[in-house]
Amino acid sequence: MTVKIDTLNTKDNKVTKKQYSFDPIEEINIGLLHQVVKGSRTNYRNNTATVKTRAQVSGTGAKPWAQKGTGRARQGSLRSPQFVGGGVAHGPGTRVYKDRTPKKMKTKALSMAISQRISEDSVFVIDGTGFEAPSTKLAVSSIEEFGIKKSFTFVYSDGDENLYKSFRNIKESRLVSVKKFAAIDVISTDDTIFSTNAMSSFLGEDLWSI
Repeated sequence: MTVKIDTLNTKDNKVTKKQYSFDPIEEINIGLLHQVVKGSRTNYRNNTATVKTRAQVSGTGAKPWAQKGTGRARQGSLRSPQFVGGGVAHGPGTRVYKDRTPKKMKTKALSMAISQRISEDSVFVIDGTGFEAPSTKLAVSSIEEFGIKKSFTFVYSDGDENLYKSFRNIKESRLVSVKKFAAIDVISTDDTIFSTNAMSSFLGEDLWSI
């Protein structure tokens, strides 16, 4: 099956409808999409909150006073949590946030997200042959040709260095390599732009148009 996507030729600055071999998913599984996106956000999460335990704080390890005969409660260390300057009991520490989502689920979620964006005419392809050198000005002009006014995700491939450098300075842009492209990248912005090389890699074949 084929779909029609707006494609910009940067040499003549003209947008045309081209057909690409892609089989869109009509029925969107919201539960699956939510699970995959939630897993992606979990993997992005870093552990930053941490405290020192009684074994990590500085201080003497000597028993503060005799076990018996003082009339005071028995204590074994001044680094105990009840003392000022002591360690923290049950505080936040090293924690690994990781979600292992099956690859088939991630692939299907990405296909569903792209299918939804295609149905909304929010997927575009840009031919980077006109970018002989990095040019943010030319990148902004390309976005205006598509009529994009909000946030967008730009998907690039290994050979798109000039395109990458041109789009990375644009406000509200989200750049991602086609190798790491996921459903969260699609739904986090309003539009998605592929380079021709990235689209070829995404579809897993040479692009063709009618």
